[in-house]
Amino acid sequence: MNIVEQKKIWKLENIINILNHISLELSITAAEAKQLGRSFGAVSMEIKKFIMIFERDVFGKVKFENYGFDEIEDKMKELGSMLRILGTNTLLEARRLNNSKAYILCDEIRKIGESIQNILEMPKHKKNLNMIEPDKSFKEPFAYFVMKIGDAYWVENMNSIIEVIPATKKILADYPLGSGKMKHQIMIKGIKMPVINLHSDMGKDIEIGNESRIVILNLGHILYGHSSSELFFGLLVDEIEYCGFLQKGIQEIDTPEGMPEDYVRYCWKAKDTDLLFFNWDNIINEHEIRDYKKLQ
Repeated sequence: MNIVEQKKIWKLENIINILNHISLELSITAAEAKQLGRSFGAVSMEIKKFIMIFERDVFGKVKFENYGFDEIEDKMKELGSMLRILGTNTLLEARRLNNSKAYILCDEIRKIGESIQNILEMPKHKKNLNMIEPDKSFKEPFAYFVMKIGDAYWVENMNSIIEVIPATKKILADYPLGSGKMKHQIMIKGIKMPVINLHSDMGKDIEIGNESRIVILNLGHILYGHSSSELFFGLLVDEIEYCGFLQKGIQEIDTPEGMPEDYVRYCWKAKDTDLLFFNWDNIINEHEIRDYKKLQ
């Protein structure tokens, strides 16, 4: 075994140690939060299960069974993707509960998921999201979700997002009765909801891949600032680029070429890309979701 592979094994061992520490800290956070901390306790248990699988299917095979890293690459990407989703959804929960300690821990889970996926080769497509022209009247950053749809990067306030799930052809059913952009429907935890697909309006084909996601949003929060139990919908995206805090940028009115102008409220100019903010009024409305509920 050469020194490069040895360093990768050390990284894997370090990941296991960090996850064990995060699991313990989340258990403590759950106890401190009492009734509101039950979800963090559940995540702590999920991390322990993840560690067992990771040690059996990745770390143990490389260190003790002489597997090559190329032989476990697919498993590492699969497990890394699972951990990213777990970290992202728990981060959203920590944000809703305004628990700063849990937020930091869950953000680390998400980052570790990325490091597992990229331990063999660092990604070259990640964007620098620092603003070219930051709005200096806002010193504190804001919590946002950055999603890739086609070649564009779209942004939504983290408070409007409920959950993120993997997108697969199996769970994504066509919805022929859907109006406007409601092209599909999904069943989540016994609840049917419409799914918006913006790809065709942007001149892009849908390609369901390992990083494809369905982002569950609440239109009530988007429109009125508070969640409604009836106004859930999904958004099909190709990848979650970033989940965290961004410095506010100067609002640009001009829409980048090739983007549907009606869907863009405004954009920010980041170092490597434009960040587009949804104009939901022209994408989906309350009546469409309520009509969908009646048809179901």
